Amino acid sequence: MKISKNSLFFTLNFVLICAFFAAAREYSGVVVDSSGKPIQGVFVSVGHTEFYARTDQTGKFTIKNATTAVSERHVSKAEPQKARLNFRGRTLDLSSAPTVTSASIYAINGKRVFNSLIPSSRVVGLPGLAMGAYMLELRGEQGALYRTQIVLANQTAASFTLGSALTPGGGPRLTKSTQTLAAVSELLIFRHDDYWPRDSVMTGSNTNMRVELKSDERSFIFDQSKVREYRFTIDPTDLNYMNTRGYREEFKPATLTFEGRTYPNIGIRYKGSDYTLPRCFFNAGFSGNVDTNGTPNKTCKKISYKLKFTEYNKEMRFYGMKKINLHAFAADPTKMHEILSYELFRDMGIHAPRVSYANVYVNGNLMGLFLAVEEIDGRFTKSRWPDNGDGNLYKEVWPRTADANYYLDGLKTNDGENDNPNVQKMVAYYNAVNSSNEQNFVPNLSPYMDFDYLLRYLAVDVAIKNWDGMRSWYWDNNKRQGNNHNYFFYEEEAKKSNGKIWIIPWDMDQALTSRDNYFDAGGYGGALPQWNVPTTDCGNPKSAGGNSFMPPNCDKLTKLTAANFWSRYVQLGDLFLNDVFVSQRLNDKITKHQSLIDNAMRQDPNLKQGESYNSWTNDVSSLKNYLPNNISQFRSYIHP
Repeated sequence: MKISKNSLFFTLNFVLICAFFAAAREYSGVVVDSSGKPIQGVFVSVGHTEFYARTDQTGKFTIKNATTAVSERHVSKAEPQKARLNFRGRTLDLSSAPTVTSASIYAINGKRVFNSLIPSSRVVGLPGLAMGAYMLELRGEQGALYRTQIVLANQTAASFTLGSALTPGGGPRLTKSTQTLAAVSELLIFRHDDYWPRDSVMTGSNTNMRVELKSDERSFIFDQSKVREYRFTIDPTDLNYMNTRGYREEFKPATLTFEGRTYPNIGIRYKGSDYTLPRCFFNAGFSGNVDTNGTPNKTCKKISYKLKFTEYNKEMRFYGMKKINLHAFAADPTKMHEILSYELFRDMGIHAPRVSYANVYVNGNLMGLFLAVEEIDGRFTKSRWPDNGDGNLYKEVWPRTADANYYLDGLKTNDGENDNPNVQKMVAYYNAVNSSNEQNFVPNLSPYMDFDYLLRYLAVDVAIKNWDGMRSWYWDNNKRQGNNHNYFFYEEEAKKSNGKIWIIPWDMDQALTSRDNYFDAGGYGGALPQWNVPTTDCGNPKSAGGNSFMPPNCDKLTKLTAANFWSRYVQLGDLFLNDVFVSQRLNDKITKHQSLIDNAMRQDPNLKQGESYNSWTNDVSSLKNYLPNNISQFRSYIHP
């Protein structure tokens, strides 16, 4: 067979592939703590793919990659069609294969390393691939049409050779060059809320693993089987200042008593968004504008707090943390939106803060039930990326400009006077997005993103109706652009050459409602098109829920993610529906939380106007009743 230097024309015929997937890897073993005690409920995953398990009561787990196999009954016969594979240009040209609707590439271990719908141009951008053998699968409307082996024999020459010989069983006979894949590695990740995470690089099957996880002292704070007590003593003068000028978010000294231990001279202040916090001190008219005339005075019965243990003593830590938040459930009548939402993100392998319930007292007076929420800061990133946790953390900045000052303004770590912060990777991230099209998006963005991770995030975000998050681009009429919020980006530190940029969810109190204020039909001002829905009108805002927005698909990163990965998103959405977002599972969690905080809700003296213990029990019942409908709606969304 004659192979050109830069590209390969080949004829694809009906091929069966059963033998190929027999090489799929298997991982099994036991996860224990430092004393050797088995740990139940550890999330074990091959990267952020669909291959994962949770440890049982004995700490054991098993992951089989057999689910990547496609049985021969799903493979349809088709007429030969031509395609062009250009490795140097990283493209797959299917202009002469009109019935093909998607393409996938599998490594020899059975793991899918690439998947894409075929864009209108019929040219698919491919990721960079190591030398070795792969399986190319092309699919049509009725399932798999063609499967054939491709062997990257010489990366510098940028050519593929096609292994055309078949075994009697119908699978490909792999050439000796496939041995170059023997050292292909996979990352096996281990996650549990009570332990530091651990990642293990695997180069082959291992069915006798023993993995030890290090306990995390912060887990005591976020034990969801307890309602902890936080007792603050604040000088009356400072408390009066907080209750009249608290919208300025200035820390005041306080003493915290917690679990029999005293923490003197910590910083405490009220916290909230630019929209919500001023409304607790000034009058707001029907239009939503705040009237700042007159003397400010605290009008909200309960306001969230931020605690900073290093405000007056740089060495002080609270179970290893410098900061923690106490959220007041301002928009959550069930008191469960955040605790459930963050757990759903974590259940899908997303790095999300831990939370727990707390009763708060100030100068001996019960302020009511709050939610202790882990701070997203350098301590958080170090606990999620133990080997690469000192990188840049950004709040609410998106890869949308080459202006470094934009990213510096959102920088939350490495931002000290002597840190000499470097945000060039975020600038490069934007440049990669800005220079991409449907064909080259995957190879261009692969150095910056874990696509499966972002798709998992989006699956949870849509399913829980998180209408005030990263998909909602509030319109700025002065700049003629949209701005999203309630997320962080973490950039792994520069010492890791292949470090990615990861999104972290934040502020979930308005998620898990019965309807999405912006994306569900029937709301005031209409509904926004979902993130995957293309739109050509990006210069004018769209009205929804009483606000104006830029449709999310107008954002280029969002648009190209949808164009390249919708089928993969559907697959991960199904995984979420089948394993995590399940009615009985959610109902059990709600019942558990309700039982835990029942007494605290009976005693809470600062419920919002119109709230009561009875209204809370009704709201919890309503949550249980409408969640099955939310589940059904998400299923209909990904399977219209």
